[in-house]
Amino acid sequence: MKLNVLSSKIAQLTNRAGLELSLRRVRRSRPGRRVVYFLHIGKAAGSQVKQIMVQVNAARSDVYFHALTHDVTLAELPEPSDYFFSIRDPISRFRSGFYSRKRRGRPLNDIAWTPHEETAFANFEHAADLAEALFAPGAEGLKAAAAMKSIRHTAQDQIDWFALAGDIFTVRPPVWVLRQEHLEADLKVLLDRLGIDFTPQARRDAKGAHANDYSGVPDLTEAGIANLKRWYAQDFAFYDAVETWMAS
Repeated sequence: MKLNVLSSKIAQLTNRAGLELSLRRVRRSRPGRRVVYFLHIGKAAGSQVKQIMVQVNAARSDVYFHALTHDVTLAELPEPSDYFFSIRDPISRFRSGFYSRKRRGRPLNDIAWTPHEETAFANFEHAADLAEALFAPGAEGLKAAAAMKSIRHTAQDQIDWFALAGDIFTVRPPVWVLRQEHLEADLKVLLDRLGIDFTPQARRDAKGAHANDYSGVPDLTEAGIANLKRWYAQDFAFYDAVETWMAS
């Protein structure tokens, strides 16, 4: 067999195996129940949403909510599939993501820093420091850009979960979208759209909400906020697009 033909065969087998592995990782079957997937964007009320999903799954026999991991994007979700996701103001998400990873996800989790994160937190003690250093000339700006792309939650834009599947409102619309800033109201609409008459109880404590304690933490400066708006320009546009779709 010629080398190029052999390479093609290997590529086909590898791609098929990768696709099958991805589908096994994502797909859930619940006979007699409508499966609705939660596309889990990091630091966008996911912990609160998953608590509510558990309550609904226990109370209902006709619908089953399945939470995907942070690593699953819309392009990996088999079609057709019902899904929803949550979003958050990009600046609020940046601050939350920085301190969540700084404390290694505790108290809900305890996930060790990567070597890149370790360097990032050695260079920048606070989120305000990192935000102010963005786009600075010379070494400081390079360190800031490296830190942004090294810390798990600051490295990923919310729109990244829709790479290669970007026209979601026309081609593959979600059941609904939950905005962290309007979580209770948006959740009610989602449940109504699914025909679910249920009022879940959300935990308000820090562990249940996976929330940060910002006491003693410096506020973001105007310069830092301007830098973050520039860095997360795609996410601001995405948030606006989501709200336009929700209002249509």
